Amino acid sequence: MSTLDKLNPDNVLIVLADLQPPILAAANKTNPEANLKRAVSVLTEGAKVLDIPIFTSAVPLQPDTAPALIDELSSQTIVVRTTPGVFDDVASQQTIANHKRSVIAIGGVASELAVLQTALGARRLGYDVYLLTDVSGGLSDRTEQAAFRQLEAAGVTLSSVAGFLSSLIPPPEDPRGQSIFAALARFFG
Repeated sequence: MSTLDKLNPDNVLIVLADLQPPILAAANKTNPEANLKRAVSVLTEGAKVLDIPIFTSAVPLQPDTAPALIDELSSQTIVVRTTPGVFDDVASQQTIANHKRSVIAIGGVASELAVLQTALGARRLGYDVYLLTDVSGGLSDRTEQAAFRQLEAAGVTLSSVAGFLSSLIPPPEDPRGQSIFAALARFFG
């Protein structure tokens, strides 16, 4: 059975790493900030409609200072880590395992560090992994593309918010599908 055959809202967890304003300003050179934020907004709206949990993780930028996420994630609880990847942090790994989901959709900054290490960690633990490229940003096109190639070689599926959410749209008789289509229409509009 392919990953696409297993993809449904009941087995998906979204993991977002280091989407903090200072990190976006310093480490996101490949995805315009407005585009990334719009993609995050549509992703969180779709996740809410489909009851998909979102796990946000951030590294502290200064000692004794709690990280703050971008406004589009202000309602999310932040799990602080001090490791390169989310799955390198034992508490984060356990919290994610408690959701009992087999598919992890990942985004964040920087693609070459937090995103790469989080996706590889998820694969090592046996998760099917989707990298949502439009909610990710890298240090340069060259280094981000190298990270993407490494992830694909490790079995990660590269996707986008639109591609990912459209794969999860319920049957026509389910009213949640209309909500997802409306969110995607705003995304493209």
